[in-house]
Amino acid sequence: MRTALLSALDNTDDGRLRAFERLGGRSLLAWQLDLAKDLGCSRIICLCERDSDLLDEVRRQAEQQDLEFRWIGSPMPLIGLLSADQDLVVLADGLVADRGQLLRALGDRRGVLAFSDRAGIAAGFERIDAAHAWGGALVARGQIAQGLAELPPDSDAISALLRLALQAGTPLVAIDDELLASGEWLLVRETGALAAREAVLLDRSVEQALWRAPGTALGRRLARHLAPHWLEQGPSAASLLGAIGLLGAIALAFLAKPVAALGVLLVGSLALGTGEALAALRAGLRGIGERPGRSLLRRALVDLALLAVLALPIETPAAMERLFLPLMLLGLLRLAAANAPLAWRASWDDRSLLAALLLGAAWFGALQPALALLCLSALGFCLYSRRELQITQA
Repeated sequence: MRTALLSALDNTDDGRLRAFERLGGRSLLAWQLDLAKDLGCSRIICLCERDSDLLDEVRRQAEQQDLEFRWIGSPMPLIGLLSADQDLVVLADGLVADRGQLLRALGDRRGVLAFSDRAGIAAGFERIDAAHAWGGALVARGQIAQGLAELPPDSDAISALLRLALQAGTPLVAIDDELLASGEWLLVRETGALAAREAVLLDRSVEQALWRAPGTALGRRLARHLAPHWLEQGPSAASLLGAIGLLGAIALAFLAKPVAALGVLLVGSLALGTGEALAALRAGLRGIGERPGRSLLRRALVDLALLAVLALPIETPAAMERLFLPLMLLGLLRLAAANAPLAWRASWDDRSLLAALLLGAAWFGALQPALALLCLSALGFCLYSRRELQITQA
C-alpha cells in the first residue's frame, strides 16, 4: 500500500501558493493527485496551513477517483498515519512532471529521483550530494516518517523526509537532464514560467496541421484556440454537439433536405473532430495516452450518418440504387486510406472535407454525379497505389 504526501506551503516568486497555480485549467495539486494515483497511492495526505475552497476542489477530485484524502497542518500527525509496511510517496511542492516518465522510474520500486547537480540546481531542485540534485519525487518505506519526531516542529517536512529517505538507504534513480530542457519536468517558481510551459506543451501536443486534410487541421486549430480553459469539459461538450449534429443531419435527410442535411453533418463532423483534438491535448498535457479507439469510433459514427444522409429518403423499389453509390464511396475511401502513403492517409480519412465537397455538389444539384466521380477517383487511386506497390516489390 502506498500513501502520498503532497505539500501546499511554498509560494511562487510573486507570493502565491505554488500548489494552487493553474495548469491546463487545473491546480498543480490536482495534477499531483494524478501522479500519485499513477504510482499506486490509495491515500493522499496534503500538508497545508488551513483548509480552503481550493483544497475542497482537490478533495472532491480525489473522492471521485476512490482515493482517501485528508489534510494536516503540520508534519507531526504524519507519524501516526503511516505504518511500517506502507510505502510513502513524496512529491515536491510545485512539481510538474511527465506522468509516463515518473511511472517508469518509480512505478514498481522505491527510489529517490535525481538529476545531475548542475542541471537540477539550476532548475530549482535541492542538492542531495556532490553530484546530484533531487528530481522532486521519492518512494521510501513509511517508517522514515518516525524520524520527524526528532526534528523541530517548524522544519521543512518535505526536505526532512528527503534526507531521512537517503539516510535509510533508499537508492537514487537517475533521470535524464533533457527532461528539464524540454519542459517535461518543472519545479514551479514563478507563474510566468508555468504559463510558458503550458503553451509549449499544448503547441507540442497539436500535431503539425496537415492541410491536405483541412477538416482535421481545422479541428486541431479550434482545439488549440479553446485550450487550456476548455480541456476539462470541452471534449464532452464538443462530442455532444457533434452527436446532435449527426442526428440532426439524418432527420433533415429524412425530410428530403439534402443541402441542409450535409451542412449540419459538416458542422457535426467538425465538432467531433474538435472534441477528439481537445481530448488529445488534455492527454498530452497530462502525459497520458489518449484512448486509441476514440478516432475509430468518431469515423464510424460519421460514416454511418453520412450513409444515412446520402441514402435517405429511401423508397422501397429504389432502395438498393440509393444505397449503392454511398456504400461504394465509403468502402473505396477506406481502401484508399489503407493503401495511401502516410502523408496522404489523412486526406482520404477526412470526413469533414468529404462533407464539404458533397455539400457543394448538392448546392448545385449535382450530388449523384459527384458521388460517382469521387468513387472513380478513389478507385483510380487504389489501382495506382497497388501498381506502385507491385513495381516496388519487384
